[in-house]
Amino acid sequence: METKLSPPELVERIEKIIQLLKKALADRTLYPPRLTKYEVARVVAARALQLAMGAQPLIDVSSLENKDPVLIALEEFRQGKLNFSIVRQLPDGKTIKLELKDLMELEKLLRA
Repeated sequence: METKLSPPELVERIEKIIQLLKKALADRTLYPPRLTKYEVARVVAARALQLAMGAQPLIDVSSLENKDPVLIALEEFRQGKLNFSIVRQLPDGKTIKLELKDLMELEKLLRA
């Protein structure tokens, strides 16, 4: 469901996106400013392994047709319920730790 934004809200959202992208490009801490497909696969796989080993699901699985741990982990990811950290290695050899929720929020802003 698409919601219409008023002009001031739209300007505010665009300014926030520009500000986040400028910060990401300036210090390269969020570059790329999104989750890569490899990071998504790693997070979902790690959570599926936890579920397969007996961890409690973070969502109501009664509504899911299939109770496969990978599908449950994927749905938890889609709903933003996972609390993982992404560690990225930069070209200069430094590593940075980013929160999954921060990257997902940035992606939502970029898509909106």
